[in-house]
Amino acid sequence: GLKLILDISQQDYIPYLSSAAGARLMLHQQKSFPFLKDQGIYAMAGTETSIGVLVDELERMGYPYSDCTMNGSDVPVKNLYSEYNTSYSIQACLRSCFQNQMIEICGCGHYMFPLPEGVTYCNNDDNPGWAYCYSSLRSSIEHRQICIDFCKETCNDTQYKMTISMADWPSEASEDWIFHILSYERDMSTNVTLDRNGIIKLNIYFQEYNYRTISESASTTIVWLLSSLGGQFGFWMGGSVLCLIEFGEIIIDSLWITVINIISWCKGLKQKRARAQYADAPPTVSELVEAHTNLGFQHEEVGAAARGEALPPEPGTPPPNYDSLRVRPPHGPGTDSDAE
Repeated sequence: GLKLILDISQQDYIPYLSSAAGARLMLHQQKSFPFLKDQGIYAMAGTETSIGVLVDELERMGYPYSDCTMNGSDVPVKNLYSEYNTSYSIQACLRSCFQNQMIEICGCGHYMFPLPEGVTYCNNDDNPGWAYCYSSLRSSIEHRQICIDFCKETCNDTQYKMTISMADWPSEASEDWIFHILSYERDMSTNVTLDRNGIIKLNIYFQEYNYRTISESASTTIVWLLSSLGGQFGFWMGGSVLCLIEFGEIIIDSLWITVINIISWCKGLKQKRARAQYADAPPTVSELVEAHTNLGFQHEEVGAAARGEALPPEPGTPPPNYDSLRVRPPHGPGTDSDAE
């Protein structure tokens, strides 16, 4: 790993500017900008600090599973830290968004953040009220929420998990010669001596010679859904592709039979309406032909009924008017033929 001995020169600290003594450090990727205030850790003076590192790579799924970005190109905030040849990060996006709000509201940029082109940093001569404007903007929850909504997490990220342990350094038995050697190496002089409150020893190493990858995956996709449905259907009902085809055939046959029944019902309804037009016996074929060819022809019974006249009784067959059919009484012998 990496071993360091740091001289923090605590005796040179300026009061009211720093109230903590020690060293602040962080591990980050080569192309990511280090934000020590948010992501750094402290190492206490007068101790030997050992830091074990584990590396985790996170691979998040993008839209529609999560709201992350690959390189920040779809984020509506210009990354002001890109001029340092660094990659996109959510911390860089938040600071760039705050600087843009500072320029838009206060009219100048804060000295702690990069500046876009054509803008100057705030100063008391040109911007006498910039400090109050910065304080109000810094404490505004509304403007802070705007930046939080704009900025997105990165889909691919590397995290360093550190395990920290500390011990007093140097020990009482070895502090004399260690301070003497360190003083000689610092200024090439043995007249300068160091004390415990001004030095820190760091040991940084990897706990494992590998890294862990944590990737997201969809719990259910269309392929998995169809596969699960097919498996459950086959397990519980013994179904297969042939069963599905049979079900489809049953549905088609049912629809076809329904259509045929509807057509038959419509035809029967038309026939009932046609029979309902005639009160008595339906007209003969000759009458229908006559009615079709002669527009003035009407059925006799229908015409009489339409005029409101009573139909005459049907005449009976007259008896035959022949003498030979007349019944005569029998005559005895000797009857006069003239009386006949």
